[in-house]
Amino acid sequence: MSVSTLIKAVPTSTLGNGERKKESNTIFWCGIDKYHDKKKKVTMSIYKKLSKMTGDKSLEEKLYELLQTDTYKTDVYQYRDLGEGMAVLHKNFWGWYKPWMVINHNKKTAFEFMNDGEKLVTVTEDDIDWKSLKKLPEDAICRAQWLSFHFPSFICGFKNGVAQVDWQLNPDGRYCMDDDGYSMTADEEIEIYGFIDTEGHVLVKFQWVDDYKKLEILRKEAEEVIRNRLL
Repeated sequence: MSVSTLIKAVPTSTLGNGERKKESNTIFWCGIDKYHDKKKKVTMSIYKKLSKMTGDKSLEEKLYELLQTDTYKTDVYQYRDLGEGMAVLHKNFWGWYKPWMVINHNKKTAFEFMNDGEKLVTVTEDDIDWKSLKKLPEDAICRAQWLSFHFPSFICGFKNGVAQVDWQLNPDGRYCMDDDGYSMTADEEIEIYGFIDTEGHVLVKFQWVDDYKKLEILRKEAEEVIRNRLL
C-alpha cells in the first residue's frame, strides 16, 4: 500500500473542513506507521556495511566503530552529547533531526534507538503504561501502539545512568502551519515520558502525566532500579 493510497482511503465525504482535516490526520498517521512496518524500512544500508566488517567484535562494537567514520559527520546527521560518556546521533527525517543511534563511549558500543521507519527499536508495547493513556485521543494511542516516533521527540541527558525520553504522540496546531501562517489546527501537544538505561532498556514505563513534578518521582524510581542492579 502506498502513502497516496492511504490518503485516498480516508472517508471524508460527510465531514466539514475542520473535521475532515483532523480525521485525515488520524487515519493517515495510523496508516503510515503500518506502511513503514510492512515495508520494514529499517537501516539496511548500515547493516550491510556492518556485515562486511571482519573481526570478533560484537555488532554493537562494530556499529560504534562505523559511526565514528566521516560518513556520519555530514549535515544529514547531528551529534549531541548526553553526558556520562553517552551521546545520540540524530538523523534528518522529513526536515527534523531525530534520535537515531545511541552511542556509549565508555563501552565503545552503539545501538539503534529508532529505525528508518521512524519506529522505536528498544521500546516495546510492554514498556508503555496503557492505563495512563486511556483518556488520550484515539489517534495518539494508535501512534503509541505502533511505536511511532515520527513527531519531534527527544532523549534527554544521562544522570546516574538514567535518561528521560520525551515521546510526542501529537504535536500542537502549529506543526501543520505553513510559511504564511495558514493551516494551523486546534490540536494540542501530547507527550508521554519514560526512562531508559545506557542500553536503551526501559526502566520506568512510558506514561502520560498531568503534573510535571511526577517526572522527578519517576526518575528516582528509575535510578533505584539502576542501584539495585549493583547490589
